Amino acid sequence: MIALPIPLFTAAVLLFLAMRAAFIGETPRMVLALVMLCAGQSVLIVLNQHYGIQVLAPLQPVTAGLIPVAAYLTFLITAQRPLHPWPDCLHLVPILAIALAAATMSSLLDWLLFLVFCGYAGLIWIRIKGPAADLPMIRIENSDKAVLLWRFVAFALIGSALGDLGIGYAVMAGHGDLKPVIVSAYSGLFLLVIGGLSMSETLNRPLADQDQTPEGGGKTAPKPVEPQVAAALLQRLDSYMRESQSYLNPDLTLRKLARQLGVPEKQLSAAVNEATGENLPRYVNRFRIDTACRLMAEGAPVTSAIYASGFNTKSNFNREFLRVKGQSPSAWLAAHGST
Repeated sequence: MIALPIPLFTAAVLLFLAMRAAFIGETPRMVLALVMLCAGQSVLIVLNQHYGIQVLAPLQPVTAGLIPVAAYLTFLITAQRPLHPWPDCLHLVPILAIALAAATMSSLLDWLLFLVFCGYAGLIWIRIKGPAADLPMIRIENSDKAVLLWRFVAFALIGSALGDLGIGYAVMAGHGDLKPVIVSAYSGLFLLVIGGLSMSETLNRPLADQDQTPEGGGKTAPKPVEPQVAAALLQRLDSYMRESQSYLNPDLTLRKLARQLGVPEKQLSAAVNEATGENLPRYVNRFRIDTACRLMAEGAPVTSAIYASGFNTKSNFNREFLRVKGQSPSAWLAAHGST
């Protein structure tokens, strides 16, 4: 029986996920590009490490360095803002540095890859610190899940960087024969993690979100909001939510809500945090849960109440219902259902 190299299995799984997502048509193209890059890297590893096609060896570190850059740009374009020629073209610099090191200073290559992987993991981590609502292009319902997803991606990038150092150490210690094993193990695991997580429906672009113009280019840091200003803005937001019922839109994002109110995204997010101690997703979901409770009390089936109140999935509804009401929907219905 012929053993299938782990990276080849990884490539097959990632290609299947990418083809399936492309067929469905809801996954952003940048996400598909990241998954295809991970699959291509797995194929390169197989050809180089398992079948000895050394002509492709110089390409492997360059495509490896593309992965953390592509992961970070995917994060930006799905969660925070569109890409711009400037300054986003600067992300080509690490790739050029890796290509140069591969051609002239191979002894520095492992450390350079380590720094690039860890550096971009750090950039992702920094941008998801704080409230989940700082991801203006993610559906409000999915903001918490998106933060968790990108934290896993950041950890996977760091894990991949440590794998590169492990390879370098094995070679220095005279165990170069272990290199294919280490490469197969860490690449198969971490490329699959990065690619698989990127296929999550959490990153699917909200419908009818055509205007992707970023607020202020995404460069300015959020300014603190005075308590009086936060309270006034929250009162205005409360009134608007009750009158417009925008929370019933399952594709509602921070960007859309801020534009409806005519206020900066970061100011709105900061005001909700300052005035309520919660992030915007939890604030919006309280309106949705109250609406679902009213519908269920009037006799609507739970499933109908879930989608009529603005939720996309039953799992999110159940989690938020337990958080807001302190009990499951079935237990709440037993105590408050229609009579």
